Amino acid sequence: MNIPSRLVARPAVIAACLALFAATLLPGMRAQADELKLAHWMSPRHTMHAKVMDPWAKEIAQLSNGSLTVKIYPGGALGKGPVAQYQRAVDGVADITFGLPGFTSSQFLRTGVIELPTVAVDGPDGTNKLWAVLDKQLAPEWSRVKVLALWVGEPQILLMRAKPIRTLADLKGMKIRTPSKTQADTIAELGGTPVPMPINRVYNAMSTGVIDGALTGASTLRSFKLAEVVKSITVGLPLGRSPFFLVMNKKSWDALSPQDQALITKTTGRALSVKASQVYEDEYAKIIAAARKSGKPEVITFSPAEAKTADAILEAARDKQAGELEKKGVPAKEILTAMGVKG
Repeated sequence: MNIPSRLVARPAVIAACLALFAATLLPGMRAQADELKLAHWMSPRHTMHAKVMDPWAKEIAQLSNGSLTVKIYPGGALGKGPVAQYQRAVDGVADITFGLPGFTSSQFLRTGVIELPTVAVDGPDGTNKLWAVLDKQLAPEWSRVKVLALWVGEPQILLMRAKPIRTLADLKGMKIRTPSKTQADTIAELGGTPVPMPINRVYNAMSTGVIDGALTGASTLRSFKLAEVVKSITVGLPLGRSPFFLVMNKKSWDALSPQDQALITKTTGRALSVKASQVYEDEYAKIIAAARKSGKPEVITFSPAEAKTADAILEAARDKQAGELEKKGVPAKEILTAMGVKG
């Protein structure tokens, strides 16, 4: 049977069709395949979203010309609550997650050494100390994920519902929210009663009197609206700093092209970690300055004599807690030495 020549596909026509397909459909398919999901539980107004995660996502899109994108899912869109953030990255619920090791302290006893009092001088110092031990001493705790960033936050301060803390004696018996086991032990050493609790539950607990105060950073006065229920804050004590992570599912990492892996490596790591830590430092300074100016909440600093007494207690607490970690098989003293902390 003879087929009319007009029905026979010519090579030039086939080539043109394939070129059109490659220029339209395939790029769209690739963009979808290379979209990474980043999950956190906070508002998009939170300083870590607005000044760290969102700028990083935009940088990735720009440097890759849109071939690799990071879509952020705030407010617990991929899973409610902050406690399970690390596990969500392990399980691949999200490609990337932001969270705090302190919420599952038993998994991160080595990393938690940075939370010991008097260890971190400031945010960048604490962050660099973490990176100094990440590849060796901390590596066993992060083997199930790809660590993109690891940093410490702002100074921990005491936010009080009613009774101000002007001396150590004022703290005795006060029910204080703590973010981790390590910092719970620190509060106990100072005479307070620690109450472990995620930050998203603090507002209600404080407004109803379940707790008397909270150990946390000044940024929570804005990001979690704690200024509405806090009358005074006590600053200046070396109470330790909470570590934060940005981690990636290993399969998601392995699925990326070498070029995309190189791009993520270039834009994360120690540099992004120090940036995130400095963002917290800057936010802390602004909030404390505004509070001092307005008097709401009242900003309290210990007298030099009281601060000296507190510092001595906190140094002793650090050494005591390091010794207790050693009994659990955690090389806390080795970690502190590698961080450059002198006993």
